[in-house]
Amino acid sequence: MRYADPLLCPDCRTALPTGAPVCPTCSLLVRHPLAVDLFGTLQRADGILARLRTASDAAAPAAPALTAPMPAGRAPSTGLPSYPPPPPTTPTTSPTSPTSPGPGGVSFASVPKILLGLGAFCLLVAAVIFLAVSWSSLGVGGRTAVLAGLTLTAGVAALLLHRIGLRIAGESLVVVALGMLALDVVGAGAADWFGDLGAATIACAAGGVVALAAVPLGLVRVAAQPRLVAPQVVAGIALLVGYVGAVGATDHWLLAGHLVVAVGIAVVLLARRADAPVLLWSAAAATGLGWLGTAGAGFVESVLTPDLHELWVEGSGWSLLVSAAALLVPGAVARHRDLLLAGASGAAMLVTVVLTLPCVDTDARTVGLVALGTTAAWVLALGVLPRPARVIAFAPAGAGSLVLLSLALETTGTALDRWSNVSEVFDRPFGVRLTSPEAATEPLLLVPSLLTVLGCVALVDRGRARRALPAWGRVAGLVTGVGVATTVATYDVPLAAPLAVLTIVALGALGLALLTTGVEATTWAVVGAVTAAGVGMGAMPSEALVLANLAPLAAALVVLAVLGRQPATRVVAGIGAPAALGLAAAAAAMVVADDAAWVSVPVLLAVGVLALALPRLEVEVPAVVVAGLAFPVSLATAADPGGYAALWLTVAGCLFGATALLHETRRACAIAGTALLLLASWVRLADLDVTAPEPYTLPLAVGLAGLGLWRLQRSAAVGTLEALLPGLLLATVPSLLWVFGDPVSLRALALGAGCLALTIAGAALRWSAPLVVGASIGAAVVLRELGPYAGEFPKWVWIGLAGALLTVVGITWERRLLDVRQAVGLLGRLR
Repeated sequence: MRYADPLLCPDCRTALPTGAPVCPTCSLLVRHPLAVDLFGTLQRADGILARLRTASDAAAPAAPALTAPMPAGRAPSTGLPSYPPPPPTTPTTSPTSPTSPGPGGVSFASVPKILLGLGAFCLLVAAVIFLAVSWSSLGVGGRTAVLAGLTLTAGVAALLLHRIGLRIAGESLVVVALGMLALDVVGAGAADWFGDLGAATIACAAGGVVALAAVPLGLVRVAAQPRLVAPQVVAGIALLVGYVGAVGATDHWLLAGHLVVAVGIAVVLLARRADAPVLLWSAAAATGLGWLGTAGAGFVESVLTPDLHELWVEGSGWSLLVSAAALLVPGAVARHRDLLLAGASGAAMLVTVVLTLPCVDTDARTVGLVALGTTAAWVLALGVLPRPARVIAFAPAGAGSLVLLSLALETTGTALDRWSNVSEVFDRPFGVRLTSPEAATEPLLLVPSLLTVLGCVALVDRGRARRALPAWGRVAGLVTGVGVATTVATYDVPLAAPLAVLTIVALGALGLALLTTGVEATTWAVVGAVTAAGVGMGAMPSEALVLANLAPLAAALVVLAVLGRQPATRVVAGIGAPAALGLAAAAAAMVVADDAAWVSVPVLLAVGVLALALPRLEVEVPAVVVAGLAFPVSLATAADPGGYAALWLTVAGCLFGATALLHETRRACAIAGTALLLLASWVRLADLDVTAPEPYTLPLAVGLAGLGLWRLQRSAAVGTLEALLPGLLLATVPSLLWVFGDPVSLRALALGAGCLALTIAGAALRWSAPLVVGASIGAAVVLRELGPYAGEFPKWVWIGLAGALLTVVGITWERRLLDVRQAVGLLGRLR
């Protein structure tokens, strides 16, 4: 069939009606300019095909024709098809071709994959059900025929289908064949054809047989077709199943594991030689898992029974050596130097473990010494070996460092347990001692162990470690100080001894933060602040210890917050300084007064003065938090909670007010200070059982009125209603409510006099706020005073007064309306 045919659709090959602009079957635009280009390309393909046929006939004139002759048809056209030009309309998107993904996202080529995959799965399920249901009714011959026939049929069909190019069908049926082969072995074992075998043995046999069949199927090429991928994947799975079965089928499971690993290595070598990457990775993954299981089991057995007899006679030690040797195989096979060195590093780690395991059965001192010695040797190798070979030392040095860290954590846990026995807050004397429990490890090995681990970390990049040798030296000094403090804490010594060492370490870190620059300075500041926090927590059993250790640390933090070279350093020190200073102040108060009730005021003064001196957010926020945390502690133990709360609030209000006065950027603190002082006065009044409203409201009203007068002086655009109304209402309304309950009283007289004064002052100054408040509140007072006497007048008097009032209003309506308008205008012109 020709490619270029102007009467057929180039996509679906449907005959086109005469003059049709669109294919009626697939809606392809056959008048589009792209259709013209496509027709020319197909014509060129026809020409190339004709020349190829001519060359083929000339090369083999006697060969019989393998295909039927092309039916007679229209002669190929030599020019472009006489498609009319496309109409001037915007073409719509044509539907996708059968081989492209449809609207649901599934391509045409994916359909057989899905169908054949489901078919293979159904065949396997059917085979399992058949064996489970019909197996017992078949005789030996029938069983043999069924097993062999189904397996052979599936395998031959897979190869035949793959031979004719139906690769997806071949992949699916070969999976069915291998699955049937596994079922054959399982069924034969269940029928006791090979004797009474256990489930593990049957699984091992099934995995081995399937692997033996899958490897050749994955390597063979049928009629120059590509290799089947499914058998290569199944081979790795079968190896893994065989390993699991072999481990469970024999008591010598380490030997079985090594045999399976050896078989896997052989398959990997075969796949590499045959250039079968799928089989190579599949077998390598199965072999790696088998190696991990074998090496892990050997290590666990060696740790559980670490004596020499078990290691070298029973064989767990030899097993680990074999596993170590197996690590060299990947690099040797691939002839890759880095992979070989990495395997040698792992092998060196396993050999080191095997040689040092017998010490596990001895005392803790010996374990620590051996671990320290071997790790130090490998760390030294990191430093002296040439660059390619030093890779070998990475794994043993890293593993040894982890062991040393675990021993160090054990020693640190012992020190913390000893401290927890004396950890009551401010309840111990200065000379409190650390006693039990005893350390399970050797404490004297802590410092060299930590330095060895630090050396391992530093030598990972040997060149950078040499360039930054001074910095690593300073880190080593820090590690040594912390290690010495922890070591001292594991002995029966006063708590002051390890705390003194930690205090020196913290002071040194803060000093380095002051002397260095950049990220290192910030790091040292963080280390110093964290160490200072640890010192504060560790000294909590005794207030004298807190004062002795935190006083210099608080001073150092303040100095760093002021003089630090880096902004980040000053921020870190500013955050830590209020906490250290507050805790030192609390300890000083406890040393002097020995009463928790007087702790919060010294703490408030200390952190408040610090915030006054350093008006920075990182100082002020921690200062507020520290003062707020100390206040409830003292309030709970105070003999006079109300008076103490009033005192604390007064001091806090004064500090906020001083901050607003001293620093222009903190003017908003005046509001908080005023609120605290007002709250202090209210608390004190409530503590004195004062129930009248004026002591609570008049001070705040006077303050608001004073602030309003200040605003009136500063700005002519501010009105008296905006500036004075809140203060005037607060001064008069609470008293008015009390006057309603007790109209005949000195309060009513004072309120009326005050309202009269406000009215006169407002009229004289032409201020609307005092005039309105004085007149309205005064009128309310007068009406309340008239209330008790209103019921004594005869009823006709009220009726006559109402009639007279209405008459007067009616007669003088227009005149009074004019007067009201003039009064409103006058009031509006008031300020």
